[in-house]
Amino acid sequence: MTAEERERIIELINHPPPGSKIADAKRYGIDLTPLIRRLELSPSARLEELESAQQFLAKFRAAAREHR
Repeated sequence: MTAEERERIIELINHPPPGSKIADAKRYGIDLTPLIRRLELSPSARLEELESAQQFLAKFRAAAREHR
């Protein structure tokens, strides 16, 4: 993502067009700023984060089963 694209996204999140899905999300209280960090990651970095989250979830589920 270029610096110009990042600035455009920040502007869009901070000042969404009226009636847009982004405006609806902001009005509902959804924090859209984490999207910027995700968009800055390469596809392989996104995949690494996804795999890490899946591993965490598998460990969490295993621990929950053991706790029962």
